[in-house]
Amino acid sequence: MCKKKFVCQLTTRYAETDQMGVIHHGSYASYFELARIEWLRSLGLSYAKLETQGILLPVLSLSTEFKHPLYFEDQIKIEICLDHDPASIIDFSYQIFNQNNVLCSTAKTRLAFVNAETRKIMRCPATFLNALGN
Repeated sequence: MCKKKFVCQLTTRYAETDQMGVIHHGSYASYFELARIEWLRSLGLSYAKLETQGILLPVLSLSTEFKHPLYFEDQIKIEICLDHDPASIIDFSYQIFNQNNVLCSTAKTRLAFVNAETRKIMRCPATFLNALGN
C-alpha cells in the first residue's frame, strides 16, 4: 500500500551504459537514491540537513527486478512509494518507466534511521513524521 507517492524524471546518461549499450544494472541503485532524495525534498526535508542533525539513513536491503532494458538518452520516470508509516525502519517501492510508458524495473529498498553519534538504530524523528503528515 502506498502511503506517499512521488514521481521524478531524468534522462539516462552514456556513462551509465554497459558494453551492450544498455543501462548497467549498477546504475539503478543511483536512480533509487535520487528518487528518495527528491521524495524527501517534496516533503520539505533535506537529506543533507537530516545528516547535520545527526540522522543517517543507511540502506539495509535493495532488491530489483529488471523487466525491460533502458538505453542511453531514455527519458525515464521513477515512481517512488512509501510502503507504510516509518518506525525505525522505512520501506520504499519503486517503478521505472521509459518514455513509452513501458515498465522497465521494479524495486524495493529498506533503510534504517540511525543516530550518527552512536551508530545505533533510532525511532523515526518527529520532524520526519510531521513532514509526512502534511
